[in-house]
Amino acid sequence: MSKILRGIGVVITLGGLIMNNSVVKEIYLGGRAKLLLATIGQNAGTRYATCNENSLLKRLNAEDQFQPNGASDLTYNFYNIDNPEEYLKGDDAILVERGPYVIKKHTVKYAVEFKASGLTRDVGNNKASIEYNEANLYIPLDINVDVKKTNMTRGSDLKLNWFDGERQNVASYEKKMPNHLSMNNKITNISPIYQSIIGEANDEFSLILSMICTPTQIDNIFAADTKPQCTGAELNDMEKADCSCCMLREMFDQMGESTNATVCETLLDESSQVISDLSLLAYYDGGIQVKQAGDEKYSTSGENFVETLYNQTLIYSPVIQSHTVNDLLFGYPSAYVGKIVPMMYFGHAVKIMKDNGINSRTQAAKELLTGNMDDFLPFKLGDISLYTKKVGSVCLNTCSGATDVAASPLDLMCDGFAPERYESNRIDDVLLGGIDCKPYSATYATIKMCKDIDATMEMDPFDNESEKCICADGSDDYKTSGCCLAAGKYKGLDLTSSGCLFPVDGILGPNYAGRYTATGVKPTVDLGESTEALVSRESEKQSSSKMTQFVCPSKTGPGDDTLFLPELKAFGHYERFDGKQKHTTYQYTGTPRMRQTDSTLDDVEPFSSKVRGTSAQYFRPTGLTGYFNEISLTYGHTHKGVVPVYMKEMKAPMNFTEDWGVRPIVCDPYSKSNHCHELARLRPAKDALQDNFPAGTGLPYTGLQPIGIMQGPTTKGLPTYFHNPYFMNGDTELLSQQNNSHVDSSDGNGIKLYRPNNFDEDPGLFSVESSNYAHLTDTSTLFQINDEFLDQNPYESYIDLEPATGLGIRARFRHGISHSLWECDPVSNEKCKLSKARNKSNGCYSSSNQGSTYPCSAANVFSPDVVGGKIIPAFWVDDKQQKATALDIATLSVITGKYREVQHSYGFMVNIAILLTWTLGLPLALQLACFAPEKQFLKQGPVDGADRNSGKATSSVSSSADS
Repeated sequence: MSKILRGIGVVITLGGLIMNNSVVKEIYLGGRAKLLLATIGQNAGTRYATCNENSLLKRLNAEDQFQPNGASDLTYNFYNIDNPEEYLKGDDAILVERGPYVIKKHTVKYAVEFKASGLTRDVGNNKASIEYNEANLYIPLDINVDVKKTNMTRGSDLKLNWFDGERQNVASYEKKMPNHLSMNNKITNISPIYQSIIGEANDEFSLILSMICTPTQIDNIFAADTKPQCTGAELNDMEKADCSCCMLREMFDQMGESTNATVCETLLDESSQVISDLSLLAYYDGGIQVKQAGDEKYSTSGENFVETLYNQTLIYSPVIQSHTVNDLLFGYPSAYVGKIVPMMYFGHAVKIMKDNGINSRTQAAKELLTGNMDDFLPFKLGDISLYTKKVGSVCLNTCSGATDVAASPLDLMCDGFAPERYESNRIDDVLLGGIDCKPYSATYATIKMCKDIDATMEMDPFDNESEKCICADGSDDYKTSGCCLAAGKYKGLDLTSSGCLFPVDGILGPNYAGRYTATGVKPTVDLGESTEALVSRESEKQSSSKMTQFVCPSKTGPGDDTLFLPELKAFGHYERFDGKQKHTTYQYTGTPRMRQTDSTLDDVEPFSSKVRGTSAQYFRPTGLTGYFNEISLTYGHTHKGVVPVYMKEMKAPMNFTEDWGVRPIVCDPYSKSNHCHELARLRPAKDALQDNFPAGTGLPYTGLQPIGIMQGPTTKGLPTYFHNPYFMNGDTELLSQQNNSHVDSSDGNGIKLYRPNNFDEDPGLFSVESSNYAHLTDTSTLFQINDEFLDQNPYESYIDLEPATGLGIRARFRHGISHSLWECDPVSNEKCKLSKARNKSNGCYSSSNQGSTYPCSAANVFSPDVVGGKIIPAFWVDDKQQKATALDIATLSVITGKYREVQHSYGFMVNIAILLTWTLGLPLALQLACFAPEKQFLKQGPVDGADRNSGKATSSVSSSADS
């Protein structure tokens, strides 16, 4: 009997341990790969088998349905400079936050192809990644809008196809902007496109000179004592490289008045064509008044300004401009850029034509204004002649004036807005929907000037001050609607590039979401037709702007269809963005200031950031982590360490880490029992924008990522920065920026940030005394609680994901963008010495010339007192994205249910094993171990009484008892 009991105890103990081990291994360990395979399923929720054509096709088709819950919600808050004139004169910029401006964004992938990937060991797999473009459609929610779609399908070749059919309803979006806001609200702030222009020219004074002289002739100014003054015929002639544009005042004074040279400062006379043009064009573009009649002239002649050539009694600067929210987001025309940039490079164009055997200034202008010179110039103009014509089609009706008797272009104005994009079914009209038409005034003015020229030449065909107008596109539109001129002379004024408009890119880019329905009905957007229009128009950009993502991990081995788990950590990661594997993010120069000359220096070291990181749609799965219950596959945590997330706006990865103190959930919309899943939350690492950049990268503050080198139509980029909203986790000094130690000036000319106390109601007109606005001096006051999805900080980015599967559920990306004015230090930048010397009490840079100083930034003509290098916030955006579809979440519920069934199935066996182990097996095993000597004695059989009372027997029993 004892042998049987002992055997039972051992068997039960070992059996229980084995059963426990096998159950744990099956559920918690061995089930990891099975869980991943089960999660992807064979349906639209497929995630990890996208290398299968059918699976990818289903996935893309699911994303192409334009469902409202799959769209992104973009919320923009802009900063308006409330005191632009005072700021340009050296006061602090008072920045008032305005918003929220709410935009719904729908996205569809097109031009989709399979590619090989560098993230898999399966090097022969030509379908390991997908390459695609994204079509983004934007619907401002300042009104109620119906959303429909035409029939759109994706073929087995992954291409999009459209066919005529009845429009299907998608959604009816209700107005989400507060009643006091509209897309026509104007925002006043730094003009990035103007910073791009003066950065390319080096500074404002050099920009003005470039409209008159060639770059070589400008460089010769510093040798004007040995280089003769250029004649009128030699100016801006690329072949005349041995003469100087003008002479500096200091050099002129040394040589005496006997010299015939022109002092450079005299070219700044407000009645000259150049300054008159610049002021008028700045006015058309929403520039800011910086001078009025009676103020001292720029030319330092001691005279006072009266009026410009066009009878303006005010001077306007384009450094700061006012534009509508619509224009800032989706783009707008610029009369300033359309006129000035062609003038800067006209000499180059003429030389290129001459080198090709064509000696025609008019033909050179035509090639320049139609974009045919873009490959040879540092500034890409595109076909501004065609663009100007398109603007005219939507803006001409806003123009008025007596074209036959007007004395100046100021009598010809276009005042109003183009029809809204919901009011037209023409693609060109949709793209220009709602733009401010004021810049078209420059084009409209060509009607009067060209008409006067024709009248003059009819009376005197040989009039030296007149030349017939020629439109760059070869039309005669100058007679009816105006045009972009390739030739013309009006009262001796050269009209080349007059009337031309340049398309300034918006923050979001062009918006193709328009009416596409009959007029007279509720505003309706057809997403299918909008996508078709975008894809057909943007085909030229497909090859240069594609994105590539890794989508097909290799299998474990031959005959084993389970996934090779190590490759899942890179699943969904970007490999290319905008067609490149890496992007230059800044120029390493060893200096703490960003300069417009950085890219031209010999010792500069461009720093390129490799394209890597997740799109926030897929993450490395943890599998089962030893815990799940009715609502969760895991205990909600992901893994230690950082997770790189690729940030499209800064073209670089940002490190995210898990917030272990927050446990958000997502609920299954199809579940009758309200089945919800526990998630993990990732947030940006606190030092994500601090430790990335070593000293000497041109950043005077931490908490910023320079991104301007990648932006703008020029090779020198922009002084533009990416950061967290309100500069959170950055230098606290960014909220005031009073320190002027980088210039020879007293502190100030920084910023003061104000925000409404209630964004949902109209706070009224701003004043610093108003109780409806708060002066932001400390970001700690912004950390308020938001109940939605446990969003504890409404100004910080986060990503919610289901850890076991690595499925991204939702994300909110929040970031800010700021600009600064280019600096212009004459010590490190010799061209900055071209600007006139200033009174020392007002200037910022010391000079050896009797203690005089130079202006405070590269805006050194119209606003010489504004300090460069200050970081001026432009806007911050909240991008709310739903990464997982309702079907994805339902799939999670199915998987949770299956594993719950497994848990129940094994649970009974586990309980029996534990019960037997602890109630029977373990006691018997212990008895076997503890009473082994006694059991050995009993095996010897019965003994008589004498033996039982002997010392030996007693000793044995005693020993057993003692033991």
